[in-house]
Amino acid sequence: MKQDSSWSIRLLVGGHLREELGVAQGELMLEVKGPLSVTGLLERLGLAQNRAKMILVNGKGSTPETVLRPGDRVAIFPPELSFNTFVSLSFRKERVLAREASRGEKKGASDA
Repeated sequence: MKQDSSWSIRLLVGGHLREELGVAQGELMLEVKGPLSVTGLLERLGLAQNRAKMILVNGKGSTPETVLRPGDRVAIFPPELSFNTFVSLSFRKERVLAREASRGEKKGASDA
């Protein structure tokens, strides 16, 4: 990606960070230039890393070094919401895995 090329990401913000960052609806398209990491995004937003306890990129956990790409969905949650979000995502993953396992059993039974 060229240093001066412009592209966008979808930013989702949870909890009181919405008010702090001025994202009333909790979601916005953000235009960025050049290569950008999660750390660079936080700096651009003026948000200290300790204010963003959980950051997901396209629904997956990220590190400060994660490089963002055009069209990425970045979700930022404050410390007070991160545990609830983690637990919720864990339960969701368990339900998805159980549903997939159930489908596999049904398919196997119909093949017999």
